[in-house]
Amino acid sequence: MSEADGLRQRRPLRPQVITDDGQVPEVKEGSSFSGRVFRMTFLMLAVSLAIPLLGAMMLLESPIDPQSFSFKEPPFMFGVLQPNTKLRQAERLFENQLNGPESIVNIGDVLFTGTADGRVVKLENGEIETIARFGSGPCKTRDDEPTCGRPLGIRVGPNGTLFVVDAYKGLFEVNPQKRSVKLLLSSETPIEGKKMSFVNDLTITRDGRKIYFTDSSSKWQRRDYLLLVMEGTDDGRLLEYDTVTKEVKVLLDQLQFPNGVQLSPEEDFVLVAETAMARIRSCSVRRQ
Repeated sequence: MSEADGLRQRRPLRPQVITDDGQVPEVKEGSSFSGRVFRMTFLMLAVSLAIPLLGAMMLLESPIDPQSFSFKEPPFMFGVLQPNTKLRQAERLFENQLNGPESIVNIGDVLFTGTADGRVVKLENGEIETIARFGSGPCKTRDDEPTCGRPLGIRVGPNGTLFVVDAYKGLFEVNPQKRSVKLLLSSETPIEGKKMSFVNDLTITRDGRKIYFTDSSSKWQRRDYLLLVMEGTDDGRLLEYDTVTKEVKVLLDQLQFPNGVQLSPEEDFVLVAETAMARIRSCSVRRQ
């Protein structure tokens, strides 16, 4: 007996049913029956999931009111816009030691930055030291940010003090030597009838008198930035704060998620990154 014959003999036979008239009924393929069972099961599962989902969509109110907008054709990436890989050559400092450092400045060899756990820290000789806090703990999750604070933009003033904006608290001046904190402008102060919900970045004049800063939204907070982007909200602003007169002016409004801001070397215009529109806006300002 060959090996193939042996395998055929060991294969179990399918039982046959013989009717009274001696005919052997046609055996239907099991795959066809299984396919119908699978389709019915899948359909029932889809219906059972779809009905609660549709009900939830009808009963629950969306947190956003999406606005329509469109992008213009981007410029060709030539000249100064030519892509490069320079950042790949950067040296990593304090890796895995800082929680979400944002803007960063230096005074000599000493670095300063704000972190996601609500601190302004000094980085010197390989050590990290807290010099200021604008809020209070706990600072564990994003939901804690409104009370904990979130320092974002930071710049060095002419007298060696630090000007810092906190997304939830407002505009501050920090003396890194004395560890003192001075509130210049609270987020609770309405500017032209609108509150500041997401103070983001700042830039200052060389004499330290004028501070230009962005408020990304009067509706959404920093922790809700994804909702701000999805909605396409255009309630962001570029503002000017005079450290002498304490006056605040709105220089640009109806911006969609204004973020980084930079004063020109001649101090005659300010550039603003309008994040949700993927573009840079400029605004002329009066020189001192």
